[in-house]
Amino acid sequence: MSAPLSPVDPTGGSEHSQQWERLLSQMSNDQAMVDRTLADLRSKVPGYENVPTASLEASVRRNIALTIRTIRDGLEPAPDQVAEADALAVERYAQGVPIGSVLAGFRVSLSLIFRNILARAPESGIPTEQILTSSTLLWALGDAFSTKAVAVYQEKEVSRAVADSALRAEWIRNVVTSAMPPAERIRGATLYDVPTTEPIRAIVLNAPSGTAVDRMHRLETWAQETDARVLAAVQGSFLVGIMMDQPREGPDPTGLTIGLGEAATLEELPRSFQSASMALEAAEKVGRTGVVDLAELSWQLGIHACPETTEILYRLHLAPLENTGEFRRHILEAVDAYLTHRMSIPLAARSIPIHVNTLRYRLQRFSELTGADLGDLNTLIELAWVLASGRHRDITREVSS
Repeated sequence: MSAPLSPVDPTGGSEHSQQWERLLSQMSNDQAMVDRTLADLRSKVPGYENVPTASLEASVRRNIALTIRTIRDGLEPAPDQVAEADALAVERYAQGVPIGSVLAGFRVSLSLIFRNILARAPESGIPTEQILTSSTLLWALGDAFSTKAVAVYQEKEVSRAVADSALRAEWIRNVVTSAMPPAERIRGATLYDVPTTEPIRAIVLNAPSGTAVDRMHRLETWAQETDARVLAAVQGSFLVGIMMDQPREGPDPTGLTIGLGEAATLEELPRSFQSASMALEAAEKVGRTGVVDLAELSWQLGIHACPETTEILYRLHLAPLENTGEFRRHILEAVDAYLTHRMSIPLAARSIPIHVNTLRYRLQRFSELTGADLGDLNTLIELAWVLASGRHRDITREVSS
């Protein structure tokens, strides 16, 4: 805080002090100045059109009282000492007045007060240096008021953003996972620009504790890169949301498996969410990443739905390899490459990479150890099933450790 500028003698004994007091008292009771300020605010400051007159007049009177107090104190006020700025900013924010208009309105009020002082000072016999001192005080008051009002608006904006985000997330969770009253559903769709009649799709992905922010960021980054408009929110240990546009060709979302539901209207979105959840569970079961729906998973859905079949196929095709030590990892690597590359020996060998004769030998040993016929269609389907189930990866990890 600055040292006192003292336009008024604190003892109240000087002639100039008495002159100041008379002038300030006249100002505090000057209805004409209040009316003039109201007229200027209405005509010069946009945003004040809908502020009730009683509210506006009350703030003008507070401004006059604040000015008089500042001049009497003789001190340049700090922002946290201007309670009037806090109260006014809260009130105007609630009335929808922009912060720029609040600051402009205070400047209009302060300017009229100072012009009133200039007009009355000569007839009151107040020295020029005291008028200049009061001018300095009022400039400082304007700065302190502006600083405080801006801080209040920023705090209110942050609070509103947090509240809006919470309401948005709640609406997304509810509209995706459960039935919602039509009025509430339409209101949210209007707010967040979600189609109400065109097909949209639910999405869901895992977000274990502590990972939701990172996964939300990766989801949003992927959506931007592929022009896919997505709304998502945290729901327990998942992210759930709505995909409103078909993503264009582009990279898969980094390290994410996204279950994509069937196309549905907004009202039918919970049904789409059910299929998205099923797709996510099945995709994670077989180690798939990226955006996956039920149609794309095809027969791999059975791995998730029928673990008993997987166990039968494991005992038939993989269990005989359990006592072959490190070699079983090489055998399974060869079989997996062979299936992945459409039974092409050269392509499979190159992918590992090993010599084609080495690949042939490993495939032959697999057939000898398990009795599997790699030329039989049913055997190939069964091997594709059990390898996609993840038991292949389990055996590889056991050997490596």
